[in-house]
Amino acid sequence: MQILFFLRPVIWLLAVLLVMGGLIWFIPKLRPALKIFTVINPAITSLDSFRGRANILLLGIAGGSHDGADLTDSIMLVSVNTTTSDTVLLSLPRDIWVESLMAKLNTAYHYGESRESGGGLVLAKAAVSEVINQPVHYAVLLDFSGFAKAIDAIGGVTVNIPRGFIDEKYPIPGKETAEPESGRYEILRFSSGRQTLDGATALKYVRSRYAQGEEGTDFNRAQRQQRVLLAFRDKVLSSAVLLHPGKIKALLRELKTTIKTDLPARTYPDLVKLALRINQAGLRTGVLDEGSRREDIPPLLYNPPSNLYGQWVLLPVNNNWQAVYDHVAEILYQNR
Repeated sequence: MQILFFLRPVIWLLAVLLVMGGLIWFIPKLRPALKIFTVINPAITSLDSFRGRANILLLGIAGGSHDGADLTDSIMLVSVNTTTSDTVLLSLPRDIWVESLMAKLNTAYHYGESRESGGGLVLAKAAVSEVINQPVHYAVLLDFSGFAKAIDAIGGVTVNIPRGFIDEKYPIPGKETAEPESGRYEILRFSSGRQTLDGATALKYVRSRYAQGEEGTDFNRAQRQQRVLLAFRDKVLSSAVLLHPGKIKALLRELKTTIKTDLPARTYPDLVKLALRINQAGLRTGVLDEGSRREDIPPLLYNPPSNLYGQWVLLPVNNNWQAVYDHVAEILYQNR
């Protein structure tokens, strides 16, 4: 499968989305005029879909040259109804065991890419499809180190942090073997409340894995990732960015080397149509996780004894994959 990079055609598309999205968001009176494009040709014809939904896999890697740089720390499914534009953001834990791979979900991109260039997105889509029992039509890979620079290019992101936390074991790049062992880590401290994060701080916020209490769970880590991603979207569509060509230019420059995708150029017009229709307040989110006692959420996944697989993994409760499939279908289709 051909892998397309965000070069000139995608930069043009992103610029269009930024401008159109910003106008729709800030100047509601112009919405009818801006939507003339969809009135002239409203049909979504180029995007592949299943039961009316186009499913796009969003992957995040750490980047760089250290070990594990191409393991997907973040795995999310963006599912958009091509008629109503109802949008779902579903996070999947990286440690889910995938039987066909005999490995964890976060390794799929690595193994696929090691077989052939471009195979990473193909294998990652297949692995996620196996886990959720839904087709995955397209994929987008995001290099987190580049994403941090993109956040800096727009002046940071404002995030409302519901609970503060401390992580005393956040790894320092390049010091994986430092002695004493305490020299391998830095201590992260995040307080609750609304605050603006620069790129490096936002990256630490979404990647922290060893926070004390519930913030150390994959459930809350996935919520942090969604929170920052949505804050990034809101900042990009704000007047602070849209009315400053220099910030847009800097953002596009960073994204050009940060994103890799298999979305064909023929789908770009339909993506613009969907962007014009999406209800900003209508985005729904979900997480496949071990549940939360604090929030009274029953578990879908559990951690079996490590000697079964030789590592820390997640499996469905009672090994019942059908319960996972049903949960995902309920989120996507709402019993329709």
